[in-house]
Amino acid sequence: MRFVLVNQYYPPDRAPTGRALHDVARVLVERGHDVRVLCSTRSYEDGERFASRVLDGVRVDRVPALGLGRESAGRRIADYASFGLLLAPRLLAGPRSDLALALTTPPFLGAAVAAVCRLRGLRHAHWVMDLYPDALFAHGLATGARSSSFFRRLARGQWRDACLVLCLGDRVAARAAPYLAPDVPLEVVPLWGEGAKEREPDAATLQAVRAERGWRQGELVFLASGNLGLAHRFREFLEAAAHLGASGPLWVFAGGGGRRAEIEDFAANHPCSRIRLLPLLAQSHAGNALLAADVHLASLDPRWLGVSVPSKVPAAFSLGRPVLFLGPPESESARAIEESGGGWVVSPGDVQGVLAAVAAAGDPQERLRRGRAARSYARDHFDPGRNSARVADLLEKAGGLSRG
Repeated sequence: MRFVLVNQYYPPDRAPTGRALHDVARVLVERGHDVRVLCSTRSYEDGERFASRVLDGVRVDRVPALGLGRESAGRRIADYASFGLLLAPRLLAGPRSDLALALTTPPFLGAAVAAVCRLRGLRHAHWVMDLYPDALFAHGLATGARSSSFFRRLARGQWRDACLVLCLGDRVAARAAPYLAPDVPLEVVPLWGEGAKEREPDAATLQAVRAERGWRQGELVFLASGNLGLAHRFREFLEAAAHLGASGPLWVFAGGGGRRAEIEDFAANHPCSRIRLLPLLAQSHAGNALLAADVHLASLDPRWLGVSVPSKVPAAFSLGRPVLFLGPPESESARAIEESGGGWVVSPGDVQGVLAAVAAAGDPQERLRRGRAARSYARDHFDPGRNSARVADLLEKAGGLSRG
């Protein structure tokens, strides 16, 4: 079969959506299919340029879109628009495919892909990483009656005759369902981490990584790494850091996004809070840096319940690190932590709950126990080989391939 997969970001870029897409693309190639990816020349975070190439048997065709960055909404919108405008001719002129798969970066990418597929009589499927237009509503945008009605119609239109809509969790699927016609298949496959680690670097290596970052031996380190965007919530973590002050653990926030400025401002106004900010961890050193932290931080603003599923939980679980999650207890992330025992769940607004979790995490044996539980859960639920194969199975079925 011939597949075309479309997302703005793709490896070697570090965006989690692109990495997950590449995992699936490799499975399809290994099964003998022809796979072409359409993506941007520019990176997710720092504007780095990438060239078109063949990567693990996948033909990666890059569109020369803008790379103004994510420092403001205007820059992001310009990057999104340039990619969408330059993408359409590639889709129209490219070879016919058995199935086109659209992800959700940029927003409503699926509408453009679906329109081209209808013109050419092609099948199309959609992998929902963030649910639009609900993400706009969570941002407080497009809330007027006319604009919200327009975007809801756009969502229904892009999925009207889809062969498949994939979601990352049950909550997202429940919110997506009203946009779908009854005959459109709706499936749930959780996102995955890099793979559960049976062995990790020795203590000396991890201590060297900690020393490189100024983390003292025996110091308790909480780490939030990756996108510090508007879907996340940090206020309770920051207030706990201020409450504990100089005697508390180290709180490290590594990455960029819409809420980084909020963290910077809080840290500047609370110099004794032991809050540290870093740029996004370099890919070549990210694995050991993530392992060097004692507890990973993840969060979800309640407005984003059913709109987005943080990738930080599968990533940390796969590394065997416990997670302190701040967000709705009914979310997919909270459920994974409660079912596994791989961390702590704190509801929004509960600073005392954060402080209690910090106190519990101060026990190395408790961290070890919860980290092992997290790794065990990852093997069963966030395995990259099993989950990416499941997505590939669904794409083959949507494209018309029957395996009997």
